[in-house]
Amino acid sequence: MRITHVLLLSLCLCNSAVMIGCSSNDPPAPAQNSSTSEPKQSTTDNQANPSKNDQTADSSNDPDRKYVDGIPYDVFYDRPLTVAAENTSPPPTTNNMAATTTTQMNSSEMNSTTPPPATETPPPATASSGAWDEVITKDRLIEEVTRIRNTLTANLNSVGSFNRELLAIQIDSATLAALSGIATQYPAEFTWKDKAHFVRDMSSEIAVAAETRGRPGFEVAEKNYLNIIEILNGGTPAELPESETETVFSDVADRNLLMKKISANNDWLRTTISNDNDLKSKKDEVVARSALIRALGQVVHMEDYVFADEDEYQKYCQELIDGAAQMQEGAETDDYNLFDTGYQLLNKSCNDCHPVYLN
Repeated sequence: MRITHVLLLSLCLCNSAVMIGCSSNDPPAPAQNSSTSEPKQSTTDNQANPSKNDQTADSSNDPDRKYVDGIPYDVFYDRPLTVAAENTSPPPTTNNMAATTTTQMNSSEMNSTTPPPATETPPPATASSGAWDEVITKDRLIEEVTRIRNTLTANLNSVGSFNRELLAIQIDSATLAALSGIATQYPAEFTWKDKAHFVRDMSSEIAVAAETRGRPGFEVAEKNYLNIIEILNGGTPAELPESETETVFSDVADRNLLMKKISANNDWLRTTISNDNDLKSKKDEVVARSALIRALGQVVHMEDYVFADEDEYQKYCQELIDGAAQMQEGAETDDYNLFDTGYQLLNKSCNDCHPVYLN
């Protein structure tokens, strides 16, 4: 019995202890995150105003991602001011090639359909800008240079011939300087064209040297002439003077000497050609002399000569050029009436011009 009472007493004590541990006076078990819980906000508010804790958590999850005040850097535009000014969004990076291709295609389409911008119309070509082939053909230019070369060869043979033919040497040298100046501007190519400016300047030096008799002048003329011959033969002299490629005719071809050349050819035509038969029998020489007069008339017509800015002077020059052109055409077509009409116009030009400008 005692043993039974003892067992019952032990069971009662255990039950009491259990009941005491489960009493309502003990603190309740802590709820999860109860110490940091905050009133729950709506989904819209959470997206519009994420908490700093969330931002910090995001930045800690991706350490390589850049942030500005907790906001991911890549939500900003690369060029915010430019984008704002243009009121457009920058194109996606992945579409750069497509955008470039589209731009090029649009540009090509525009170029193919849009007329080019208007440009200024260039002025009509003049002899000084490359139309010399309309004044004198290349063959006639070279033939006239050869003719003068042969004459100078005879007149520069010795000091004696030099002294006797001073004026003829001056006229031929000035004419050669003018023709070489034309050659520097001629549109077609020929063997000595790239050295024509040397021929031009050395011809001018010969004309100056022939102003004085004697051996010193002869030696200067001879030296320059030998260099000219070598160039015309296709060679390159060992010593050449400095020479500008641009031609200023009034600097190298004295107008008075050129007018003497024109006058000499005009006198020959006046005394030699008086009818159809004369024109046909002397056809080649008439064409050559008329072409030379026309070319020299175009030279003295150039704006760098004194009086070239005067309308009256230009009128006389143009009559001379037109008259020589008609004479040349008349000879080429065996038309004496056209030749004579041109000669009368040329002669009128000389008669009207000389009283005003000869001196």
